Amino acid sequence: MAERSFRTLPGGNVLSDRDTVVADLGRCDVLAAAERADLESLAGLLTPFAACAGTVLLRRGDVAQHFLLLTSGRARVAFGERGAQKVTGVAEGSILGEMALLRGTRRSATVTAVTETRGLKGGRAAFTGLLAIPGVLEKVVTTARQRLAADLVPVPITLRDSTAAGLRPIFPGDQYELVRGERLFSAETRYRRFFAAVDMTPALARYLAEVDYVDHFAWVAVDSAAVPVGGVTYVRSVSDRALADISFLIEDEFQGRGLGTLLMGALAIAARRNGIARFAADVLAENAPMRAILAHAGIKWQPAQAGVVHGYAAVPDPGQFGITPGTAAALAAVVDEMKIQL
Repeated sequence: MAERSFRTLPGGNVLSDRDTVVADLGRCDVLAAAERADLESLAGLLTPFAACAGTVLLRRGDVAQHFLLLTSGRARVAFGERGAQKVTGVAEGSILGEMALLRGTRRSATVTAVTETRGLKGGRAAFTGLLAIPGVLEKVVTTARQRLAADLVPVPITLRDSTAAGLRPIFPGDQYELVRGERLFSAETRYRRFFAAVDMTPALARYLAEVDYVDHFAWVAVDSAAVPVGGVTYVRSVSDRALADISFLIEDEFQGRGLGTLLMGALAIAARRNGIARFAADVLAENAPMRAILAHAGIKWQPAQAGVVHGYAAVPDPGQFGITPGTAAALAAVVDEMKIQL
């Protein structure tokens, strides 16, 4: 069967076409807050396209010459080679193909239309115009980082009982695993993390999984089958750029096996690479295992209030937490890769 390809739509009435394109642009996630004048300027650099289900919109390995804005329909993004692919879905409002343009590399994923799709195609001049719109660059870079995270191979680690595991940055697709895997986190585990036996709602899972990898970073620990079993995160303080709040969430079966210790070491690497010097933490006074890990990091606790202790610590040496020099170098390389230097 011949491969399907998307087609450029013919032009019609210039005014009505421009108005339609501007309206479509306003529904795109990265342009939701853009001014109409900026959208009108960008519209003149874009070409509408249409594609039927099964069409390859972008192909892994191709030289990047354009990007797409999906205004109708759904597509699948497949990272990696056949037999070892990670697949995620994208819906209308998404930008596609931006990462290779940002990094000046070949495409790292294949994007295929799942349904009949329509959208807008832009070349390098349009991409430059897109990034010049206030607030768009930050959104585009965050989206690109999230897609890059989905393509990374976990860094191998070994737990205290010799169990093989891996560490990788979190990515948006993990939110579905968090919701599906809620049963693996007991009410006590959730209480220790959130100070209440909260349900893992889609909104909460999305907040935990959609990070920018600089001000909000999260490592995910995966087992030998690449299934997430825990994680650690920091969120940089708005008032003090050198300070970040940290938190852990580990599946019950993997508690007490040294994973929390390794996660602390990995988080220290990410924090140092991103200019964070101090950690802050709130922990239940009764949570002895987590208090022990933080005590090893040199945390200074304040008096408990309502059963919760708060403390501060300098970002510790990862070597104190079982991170070998080789693992530290691999984790640092991952953190630097996520920055997407422009």
